[in-house]
Parts: sequence; structure tokens; C-alpha cells
Amino acid sequence: NSQASTTSKTQLDFNPFMAWRYDPSRVDISTVLAPPYDVISHEKQQELYDRSPFNCIRLILNKKDPSDTDKKNGYTRARDEFLDWQKKGVLIQDRAPCFYVYRQTFKDPATGLVKNRSALLGRVRLEPFEKGIIVPHEKTLSGPKADRMQLLKTVQANFSPVFGLYKDEGFEVRSVIQDPMNSRTVFEAEDDEKVVHTLRTMEDPDILTKLHGILAPKTVYIADGHHRYETALEYAQLKREGKRASSFVFFPSFTTLSSDYMYMALVSFDDPGFIVLPTHRIVTKRGMTGPEVLLRLGDYFKVETTSLAQLKEMTTSYDQEGKVFGLVLKEGCFLLTLNDKEQAKSRMLLHKPDVWYDLNVNILAHRIFSELLDLKEPCWESVLKFEHTVDGAVAPLQKGEAEAVFLLQPPRVEMLEKMGAVNERMPQKSTYFYPKLATGLIFHSHKD
Repeated sequence: NSQASTTSKTQLDFNPFMAWRYDPSRVDISTVLAPPYDVISHEKQQELYDRSPFNCIRLILNKKDPSDTDKKNGYTRARDEFLDWQKKGVLIQDRAPCFYVYRQTFKDPATGLVKNRSALLGRVRLEPFEKGIIVPHEKTLSGPKADRMQLLKTVQANFSPVFGLYKDEGFEVRSVIQDPMNSRTVFEAEDDEKVVHTLRTMEDPDILTKLHGILAPKTVYIADGHHRYETALEYAQLKREGKRASSFVFFPSFTTLSSDYMYMALVSFDDPGFIVLPTHRIVTKRGMTGPEVLLRLGDYFKVETTSLAQLKEMTTSYDQEGKVFGLVLKEGCFLLTLNDKEQAKSRMLLHKPDVWYDLNVNILAHRIFSELLDLKEPCWESVLKFEHTVDGAVAPLQKGEAEAVFLLQPPRVEMLEKMGAVNERMPQKSTYFYPKLATGLIFHSHKD
């Protein structure tokens, strides 16, 4: 790996690699792509299974079977399918290391305008967060990590990219990846949400070296895929211990293992197609009536009766320092505006940086849920559900499956950077980057 040796251990090491990918002459790409594993319902899983015998759902979320054992299960089936597809030539491997330019063309859900978002796909050397090269922005749960670890150990490959954000000063990366002379098209495919996915390969060694150098001094903020990143980092350390490599230095450059790297998609904060949607909170049980909720909130918020249409409108503007919320109860729709920010701060977790109190998700979690509604953090996982559209969030309430819905405005993109700068993580489910990156574009195998 020639690039790795030219990057200091304190810099980002983002490399081209020889990916495995679907042969577009063997499969219709639109039938084999899938969304990220953590947004796939049972119904969607079945739909993807039925769509093609080669859909990557069989790799990322293989069906469980009642007869599964330690030796034969969804993880081993994923491994066997991956190898079988390589043997059949359904998957082919690029003969030289490449970067891949991935463009998504979509309609902005808030405005209806058509946008394009570009990502650079490659493999990144895993770095512990304390180094500050790759920075998390969200808290993670332990359950998904155990599942992804089992998959990674069994298949020894990354099927889905971690979504990384960086600042492309002077549009240096953009000017290279947008130039059609620098890459060739592999495929274009449309998904169920009418998002068009275009993949291009870049294989000119001079261009690859140039991009590697431009990216070296950058900081990457993880937008999506924290569980997979943390799992891959842990897996890399396990592989190192297994090889009895030096444990004094984290990743000594003289023994590079392919498990020290993982598949990542890099998107610039300044990309014209980069948008963040809000994640609304559905409260399934709270143990108090609608009038009681309004009474408690009324002490600290201005509570105004409004319409669902006006609350929808409210969710299309950016978060106003955590002061504005929508609330839907059986009793109706309400706009909540925080009366006194300083008073709210004094009642919440102390000793946090100022920027922490400017996030609506923190005000909602620690002021409204914990303090006013007595919904403490340990029960959030069992009581809260999450939804990105207002209609989707309100539907369970209308069916009698939820008691309250809190509607949020999306966070400003720069908040991720500000939180990262003060080593604070965003609460779980506080950002939703639209559209999601597809799985099935390329695969990174540790066996090559």
C-alpha cells in the first residue's frame, strides 16, 4: 500500500482499493441495492429478498431461521453468498486500486427541488477517536455493535460505507471528482424512493495520489455508521492481538493488516446536495394525561394551539437554539416556545459547553422528558420511537399506539462541527442525513 507510507500517523489515511462490485452486465443494479441495514423492516427485508437472488440484503441482513446454530446461521449464510457470488462472476474485483465517485440525485423532501450529492468512496485507516482524526458525533447503543461484530468476524468484509463528513476548503476535492475526464461511469440505477445512484471509478495513479494528499490533513466527522465504525475499530484491535502485533503503538505502520481499514464514503459539509432532516420523537407510554402534559409544559413554555399544517411548516426551518418544538396529542396540535433559556440551562445537566444547550434534542431529552414529564434516560429506549416525516410520526398516535409526538426542526450542519470541536456527542437519533447511502455499490474484503 504505497499511499499509507506517505501519510504520518497523525493524519487521515484515506486510500483507493480494489473493490468487489456487481458486474452490471450480469445483474440489473437497481434490483441489488439496499438501504442501510438499520432502517430495514421485516417487510422491506422480504421485498428485497424477492427482488433478486443477488440482492445485498442477503449480505447485510440475512434472514434468521429457527434451525440456526452456532455453526450455521445468518452470518455464515452471508459469508457463503458473498463467496458464491464471486465464484459465479456476479461480483467482480477491480484489477487496480480505485477511488469511486458516488453521486445521488434526489428531490429535497422539504422543498421538492432536485439536488445532487457527491461522495468519494475509499477505505480509511481506523483511528481511535481520542486522536481527533476521525470524530464521532452521536452516542451509540451496545446491541447493534454485537450484531455487526458477529457479521464482521464471520464475513471479514465491509459491505456498507460509514458516512464521513469533512470540510473541502477551496473545493479542492470537488474540482477533481466533478471533472468527467477523471473517472468513468460503472452504472446508474434508481431506487424505490426515486433516488438515482451513479457510480464512477477513478484509477489514474496520479489523481489517486493527489486526492490522498489533499485529504490527509482533514478531520472526518462520522455522520452515519458509528456502530459499524466502533465495531471495526474493536475488530482491528482483536486482529492485532491475534497476530501478537505490538500493543505499545496502536497501528504500527510496519505491519498493516487489511482489517486496519474500513470502507468509507466522504461527503463535504459544503456539498450543494448535503441536507439534514429532523428526527421526531414518538412517546408510546408516559403515564400522564394530555392536559397534565400541557399543564407541566405551560410553566416553562409558551403553549399555542395550532394546526398540523403549521407544525409541518415549522419543521422545515433549522433548529433555533433549542427554543421551538411541535407537540401533537389526542387533544390537538401545539407550538411550544421556550420562555427562558437561562432558566432551562440551570435546571439541566450542568458543566456542559454552551453549544450543547443550543440543540433542541438536548432540551427535549433533558428538560422536557427527564424533568417535566419524568421520562428518565434509562427508559428512553423502551418508550421512544423515531420517525423522520411528520405524517409518519403522527400515524401511531392516530392509531392509538402512541400518546404524544414531539416534532423537531433539523439541526444546522455546523452544529456537528461545533459539538465535535468541544468533544461532545449528539444524542442518539438527532440527525438524519438524506438520502441514506445505498449498500451494494462496492464491497471491501479483508481477504484481498
